[in-house]
Amino acid sequence: MDDLNQEQKRLRLKQFLKRLSDDPSIANQNMTKHGGSLAELLVLTGYNPKDELIDMAELVSLLLKQNEIEAGSEDMMQHVINGGTVDDFMKMGR
Repeated sequence: MDDLNQEQKRLRLKQFLKRLSDDPSIANQNMTKHGGSLAELLVLTGYNPKDELIDMAELVSLLLKQNEIEAGSEDMMQHVINGGTVDDFMKMGR
């Protein structure tokens, strides 16, 4: 059962990343506005991974909160999988 759950998560992530790569709203954005390096994003959010593994979902959720968006990374992932864009998601959250 656990293997099935892991496989479903893997497939869902793959679908999300594919949709994200096709998202025209982020295709040509300049990331320097908010920093860009992982280290800068960790400092910006105050995220301090205890075991040196960075939970990217948690980091994205913290970045959304920094932008005054209460929805989390899971909400954004579902929005993109359902055919929405990151830009639309960001606008809806404000």
